[in-house]
Amino acid sequence: MSIGNSHGIHKHMPVYSSDNSNLGQVAETYEDSFLLHKGLFTKNRYIPYEFITSVDNDRVNLRLNKDEAGEMQWEKRPDYEHHLGDPTQLFYDRGHGIHDPFDDTNPDKA
Repeated sequence: MSIGNSHGIHKHMPVYSSDNSNLGQVAETYEDSFLLHKGLFTKNRYIPYEFITSVDNDRVNLRLNKDEAGEMQWEKRPDYEHHLGDPTQLFYDRGHGIHDPFDDTNPDKA
């Protein structure tokens, strides 16, 4: 677990949806995502960095609105370090909107 990352995100930063709802705060940061502490939701969620639109004024802004963020089933962080190339992990990622480097049908999809 790291304290910071290249996105400028750190623990305790508030996280806001695209419709300006306070979703919670950053609990931990990782290489590919950050852990959103409950807040608006009943469970913690791992948010991939690709869903961030900006980090400014000491807050994280997402491109998802409150309802979209609530629909995401990101309660378990993908284990990239120990399952590189694992087809089961790849299916999990595809179902959770994470960029798929093997998706030839839509190479620009983020």
